[in-house]
Formats: sequence, structure tokens, C-alpha cells
Amino acid sequence: MDRPAPLSFATLPRPAFGRAAQHVETTAPRLTTRPDRRHQRAALLAAELLPELPAPGETVHSLMLGTFDLCQVIGATAKLLPTLTHLRIATLCYSKRNVKELAALLETRKCALTLLVSVFFREHNKENHERSVAELTAYPNVKVAAARTHCKVVCFDLGDGDGLTFESSANLRANRNREQLTATRARALHDWHSAWIDELVSKDNAGQEEKA
Repeated sequence: MDRPAPLSFATLPRPAFGRAAQHVETTAPRLTTRPDRRHQRAALLAAELLPELPAPGETVHSLMLGTFDLCQVIGATAKLLPTLTHLRIATLCYSKRNVKELAALLETRKCALTLLVSVFFREHNKENHERSVAELTAYPNVKVAAARTHCKVVCFDLGDGDGLTFESSANLRANRNREQLTATRARALHDWHSAWIDELVSKDNAGQEEKA
């Protein structure tokens, strides 16, 4: 039976007290700000909105109470969808934090992403939008476009004739309003919404979309 190697006290750091302790190298703990902690709590609440996915052919109605945003619900739902191949989002607007969250999702899931926003938002947030487009399209299979739209829809392509769709009053960015969200597990509805989203994205990429 092998004996463990003897402990060498020479390798242990010497204790330091008083002024000497100020010069001991330590690993600083990661500090979180109050907004970070609030966002983390909101993410936990978002995960509770749909703790279980709708069954095929089922529709679930829910109410968001202004304590989290739609992007957090999308992230929590994506974790429950191992077969997710394409995520399509139509929204009036988004926030910088939403872009970071979508980028984090792309890092872990490697799925395609289509993001459609309103022309109004693009024209009134040009610098932010251009920066966001550059950040997201650095990933493969990502399209970002704008159109004259006020729709808030999320399509989760699950492959093999399966799809999940969110129809909601909520945009990606946070607000304190009550928002409705309907989740439907039906491929036909998924494909119907995906078709008009893809059409508007194609028009914008071809330079045919009107400006606000």
C-alpha cells in the first residue's frame, strides 16, 4: 500500500499579521453590483414562468409582472430545449444586456439566430444597433434585420416537426409593466410566424425595407 507523500511545511505560506498582512497576495473575491444581483434574481423568476414546457398541441397562457424581461424567459426556456436548432425573435426593441445574453446563448448552444427589430428602433439607436449587429453576427448563422413591425414573437425550431412559439406583448428589454405571454407547442404555428419573419429579414438584407 502506497503511503502519501510527507507534508512539507516549507511550501505553506507563512502567516502574516498587522502591516505585514497588507502585502500578502490574495485572490480578490468577485464583486457584484446591485443591478447585477437584481438581474440574477429576475432570471430566477423568469425560469419559474414556464417550469414545464407545453406538450405537443398544448397552449399555455401566462402573465409577466414586470420583474423580468422576455430575453430572460427565452434563455431559461432554451435550457429546456436540447434540440433547439434555430431561434427567431421579433421585437420592437432590445437592450445592451439582451445582446450580451443572446451572445452567451450562442456560445453554449451553437444554434442559428434571427433577430428582427423595428425600423423605428434602428433609426433612433443607430450607434447601439450597429454595435449590436457586429457583436451578434460575429457568430455563424446569425441574421439581424429591421422592418416596420410592432410584433413580439419568438420561434424555437426544435426539428423533427416540433416547434415552440411565444406570442407576447413584451419586448426583449425590461420594463415594469404587466405583459402577457402565450406559449404554443405546434409546428404549424411556428412555421407560420417563421415564414413572415424570414421574409422581412430577406427584404431588409436586400435593401428593400422602408425607413421610418
